[in-house]
Amino acid sequence: MKKTKKSKTPPKVIKELAAHFEEDLKKSLPIVVHPNGAITYENYGIIKLPSDNWGLFDLHSKDLINQFYLKTCAIMAAKAYNSTKLEKFFEIKRLDNRYWAFYCDHQIYKENITKTKEFSRYMILLNKLEYSQEKADYYKSEISRMFKFTFA
Repeated sequence: MKKTKKSKTPPKVIKELAAHFEEDLKKSLPIVVHPNGAITYENYGIIKLPSDNWGLFDLHSKDLINQFYLKTCAIMAAKAYNSTKLEKFFEIKRLDNRYWAFYCDHQIYKENITKTKEFSRYMILLNKLEYSQEKADYYKSEISRMFKFTFA
């Protein structure tokens, strides 16, 4: 058997392709990511708070508009708030809260199921664990879908 050499893509082509993808990303996702991890969208800043939540701030008044558990939701909320689509803003907040509630429930059930000794309690916790995982996945996919439609 002969060993076939794999053709390597020249570095110049890779750099051009990376530059092209970066331009497309900047067009579709008009945010600025700062070295300290903060994100800017139009007149709004998104900063990680000491509570590990993401705060949406007005850059001019420095007021905290709202907090989000997920960075993705904070970015979408900044766009909705900027275009004064408050219904969408509150829908994003609701999705963020629902996802986080089911995610936290899942973590609790996952911990508790390892400690239980009774079979009936184990079955109840298993049912709750599966339900919370299913709901967390559902809200995560809803948030991802909304993010794609918001910035696509």
